[in-house]
This record gives sequence, C-alpha cells and structure tokens, in this order.
Amino acid sequence: MNAAPSATSPLSTGEKVCWILSIAGFLAAILPFLAPDTFSSWGGGQYAMVMIGLLLGITSFISSFLFRGRRQVRQALLDDERLLARWRVEDAEWREFTEDDFLVERQMKRVLFRVVAGIALLIGLVFLALDFEGGGPRVMGVMLFLVLACWVAMTLGTRLQKNARQRHAGEVHVSEDGLMLGGELHVWNGFGARLESCDFVEGRLPCIEVVYSTPAKNQRQVNSVRAPVPAAHRPAAEAVVARLNTLLGARPE
Repeated sequence: MNAAPSATSPLSTGEKVCWILSIAGFLAAILPFLAPDTFSSWGGGQYAMVMIGLLLGITSFISSFLFRGRRQVRQALLDDERLLARWRVEDAEWREFTEDDFLVERQMKRVLFRVVAGIALLIGLVFLALDFEGGGPRVMGVMLFLVLACWVAMTLGTRLQKNARQRHAGEVHVSEDGLMLGGELHVWNGFGARLESCDFVEGRLPCIEVVYSTPAKNQRQVNSVRAPVPAAHRPAAEAVVARLNTLLGARPE
C-alpha cells in the first residue's frame, strides 16, 4: 500500500506560476510609489501599471489556492488509504476506451460547435445586410475568425485529450473529492465545485460516469468524465457509485 503523501510535498507547476505572477504583480503595483522619480516621465501611465499590477497580483494569489486544492486532491488520489477504489484497465481495453470516448466527446463538441457557429454566422449576416458598405464586412470577418478559432480549439482539444490519455497507463483512482483517469485529474470538491450525479453505465465496456459542475461567469459549467470498469472490478465500481450517491443525498439543498 502506498505511503501517505508528505505534508511538505513540492508546489505544483500551477502554484509556482501563480506565485511568480502574484509577486510580479504586487511589485509592479508598488514600484511607482517606491521610486516616483523613475516613473515621473510616464505622464500618469504608472498608475495604469499600478491597477494592472494589483489585478494580476490579487488574481494570481487567489488562483494559487485553487491549484493548491487540486494538488491536495491529487495527493489523496495517490494514497490508497484515502481512496474509495482503485483499479487498472488492461492495455487493450484502455485503447478501446480512449478511442470510443474520443468519438463520443467529438460528437458532443460538434453539436456545440454547430450551435456557436450558427449564431456567429447569423450575427455576421445581419450586420452584413444592414451595413454592407460600412462595418458589416468587418463584423462578418470577425465572426468567421471566431468560427475558425472554435473549430481549431474543438479539434485540437479532443485530439490532445485522447493522446494524453493514451500516454498514461489505464489506472482509475476515485475518492470522495475527485477522480484521476490516467493522468487526468477531475475535482468536484472545493472552490465552488460540486458533484451533480454519478451513475454506472452499461455497455461494451461498462463505465462509471461522474457529472460535476464548477462556477462560471453567469452560470455553472457542467463537466463529465467516464471511467472504464473491467469486469473484475465491477463490485468496487458499484460501491463507488453508491457512496457518491449517498454523499449527494446527504448534501443540503
């Protein structure tokens, strides 16, 4: 059994970047006051630097705790004593799962892309019809660029996710706070994240499907992850589903 992770484990890359940006931001915010003569020729531009520095410093400082929470969940998922379950998927089944999941994810993102592209093109066409001699063509150009950018992000994102999963062994680690699928971490506890549902999905290769949400600008962003379940580990997977659903039932509305 794995030993418990050390409380002094090193910072994650995300935490290091956040702390560097936070320090840089706060330095930018105080330098105009520490050395006013140096910035006297900026014509007031130093105060814009102060505002940008404060924004960068505060945002990065807060974000560092988000990355810290993710690191702690990852550590817990590598500690057998704190897991609900852990299993390994054979290489052939893992390749089959990553191919099937890639096709499902691509189809879902294509549907979303069609909606976004349709709205963007409709807006562009309206502006083109109303102001063909003025700004209409420029708006249409921006909308076409947006559609292209979304298509590139969708295509590369799903392909990179598939390749990243295939580079890792097919291991599944599940705790009450998150799940690690290969090297891919999903966290549904902390910083407003919330578990929404957990189900056992039958199929050629059965899976557990976990749906969770995270705070977004005006609404919650819904995320889902499927983890394959080999036949020998089905009882453990069903126990995981039962436990997570128990936690869902005990959660205050």
